Amino acid sequence: MHCSFSTTVIAAFSLLSVVCASPIASRQVCGAAPVGTVAQTPLLQPTGITTASACATQCKGNPACLSFLFGLVNGVDKCILYSVPASSLPPQTNLVAYDIACTSIPSVVPTAANPGGLRTRQAQGTHANPLNAAPAGAPAPIGTPKVNDLAACLASCKGNPSCIAYTFKSGVCKLFN
Repeated sequence: MHCSFSTTVIAAFSLLSVVCASPIASRQVCGAAPVGTVAQTPLLQPTGITTASACATQCKGNPACLSFLFGLVNGVDKCILYSVPASSLPPQTNLVAYDIACTSIPSVVPTAANPGGLRTRQAQGTHANPLNAAPAGAPAPIGTPKVNDLAACLASCKGNPSCIAYTFKSGVCKLFN
C-alpha cells in the first residue's frame, strides 16, 4: 500500500480535529477560597460536621453534590453542599471550597486562627501558590491591603510579586514574604 504526503497530512489534521473537539478538563478546586461570581443555591447544609473531611463524606453521599464549602463562621462550623463545581461558588468569608473529586481533604477542626480547617503544617508557600497561613516565627507583614474577604486577600497576595503567604482574620488581610 502506498501513502502520499497529502493523505498523511489529511489524516494528521483529522486526528488533531478529533482531539481538539474533546472537552477541556477544568482545574480542581481543593481547599481554596471560592472565586465564582454568581450566587448559588445550596443543596444541603448538614449540621454537626466539624472537619472538611467529614463534609466531603456528606457530599459523596449525595449523588447531586459536586462541591462543598467548609469553615468556621461566627464560631459555628459550616458545611454547605452544592450541585455546581467549586469554581462556580462565590466568595464567602472564612469558607474554603472543594470539588468532590479532591483526594486530599484535611480532617483538621477549624479554629479562629485557622477558620478553613486547613492543614496547619503545610509546605512553604510560593508566589504562584501562596500559603494561607502566617510563616513561622511571626514575621512582620509586607502589606495589609484593605479587602473584604479571603478571596480578595489571596488575589492581593498573587498581585504582589514578593508575597508567598497571607492571612485573613477578623476582616484584616496580611501579606508575608
